[in-house]
Amino acid sequence: MRVLFAASEAVPFIKSGGLADVIGALPKELTKKGVEALVVLPKYSDMKMSDELEYVTSYDIYIGWRKVYCGIFKAEVDGVVYYFIDNETYFRRPGLYGYHDDNERFAFFDFAVLELISHLNLDIDVLHLHDWQTAMIAMVYKERYSYFPGYENIKIVFTIHNIAFQGKCDPKLLTDLFSLDSYLYYNGNARHDDCLNMMKAAIVYSDIITTVSPTYAKEILTPEYGEGLHTVLELRRYDLYGILNGIDYDINNPETDGSLVANFNSDNFRVEKVKNKLALQKEVGLEQDSRVPLIGVVTRLTRQKGLDLILNKLELLMEEEVQVVILGAGDQVYEQALKDVAWKYDGKLSVQLKYDFGLSCRIYGGTDMFLMPSLFEPCGLSQMMALRYGSVPIVRETGGLKDSVPAFDDENQTGLGFSFVNFNAEEMFDTILYALHVYYNNRESWDDLVKRGMNAKLDWEHSAQEYLKIYKSLL
Repeated sequence: MRVLFAASEAVPFIKSGGLADVIGALPKELTKKGVEALVVLPKYSDMKMSDELEYVTSYDIYIGWRKVYCGIFKAEVDGVVYYFIDNETYFRRPGLYGYHDDNERFAFFDFAVLELISHLNLDIDVLHLHDWQTAMIAMVYKERYSYFPGYENIKIVFTIHNIAFQGKCDPKLLTDLFSLDSYLYYNGNARHDDCLNMMKAAIVYSDIITTVSPTYAKEILTPEYGEGLHTVLELRRYDLYGILNGIDYDINNPETDGSLVANFNSDNFRVEKVKNKLALQKEVGLEQDSRVPLIGVVTRLTRQKGLDLILNKLELLMEEEVQVVILGAGDQVYEQALKDVAWKYDGKLSVQLKYDFGLSCRIYGGTDMFLMPSLFEPCGLSQMMALRYGSVPIVRETGGLKDSVPAFDDENQTGLGFSFVNFNAEEMFDTILYALHVYYNNRESWDDLVKRGMNAKLDWEHSAQEYLKIYKSLL
């Protein structure tokens, strides 16, 4: 079986979010199960390892009336062949997204992916698309390419990583960029909220739709979480699957992580993790004290990530015997509010307004608890990394947080962390206090909780098996 993944980012080449982690890990795991996994990405100027790419070929393609150059490069990592679409007009710029012509940039990428199949004679069984940047491939394939030799019987799987980003744009772009008849907009196949909606088109035209956790698959069928597409998804509910993402245990491993001052595992964490805690406290300007519980937050500073709840109770939390370290960047209003509180509680609260992968690993490895009170969370990877590194998650029961962090049950000694149901600051604060109570007064249960989390099976093996079942069902 040959599966081609089309996505806008992937580890180890370039990353802006969790999508890159998925595209870096899932194809690698599938190759272990006998799948020939290929990945196609844009060739960004900021991309790592660009000097190691091998030139393959080039050809011209048409984006509406525009005749544009398309170069193809490739590399192989962990048994997965990666292809890169080169066009300096579209991709030789800083960053990945946020440009005025993003719709045109990814329309070019979508056509380049489809043309790649015939130019390299790839003989694809499944084309696996990810988020709005590749969503129109499903529609263009079914309406134009599926009739051509070499394109017959390709099955389309579309994965929604975050339904909030749908690729909404001017309806005229359906003809101007994708050379499709406007009746496909007016008949509703790609129309939503009086605009061309790329994600809706993918939902309509794909053979299977997946998303990144079982709970999120249920949530996006509701008005609260569906971002207006819940009615469309309801029509496809029997083709919608929620598969929980995993994390790459080769990369996220406290036994081998070079960013830690002391490596550890579930057998020796009681001794070695403390060394990381003291080093982290020193690094971020907290008072060094191995006994005080240290709570970590690694996040984008946005409303979705629950910053309103955190700020609502942060000063009250500082009155407890606890320390907090927050790493992240985002909305200026949250950054300034956090700086104001940190100034008042110097030595107990550290706010690091930046993105720093090494420091994030040291936070996972050096904290006792990890706070993630998201408004919504399609999957979430930070809570899984926290578990892997022995930091007990405190989460809101939504999306992948609910699926990956079952609540602690003291009586039966089960669960992996602490959770609360409603997006409510009082509930969050009460849950934190309960976690602190267990930490201080039931140390044996706490250590068992940490050990269960470190030994939890949250890698890609099971998730890849579920995707493989879906591929086989289509073929």
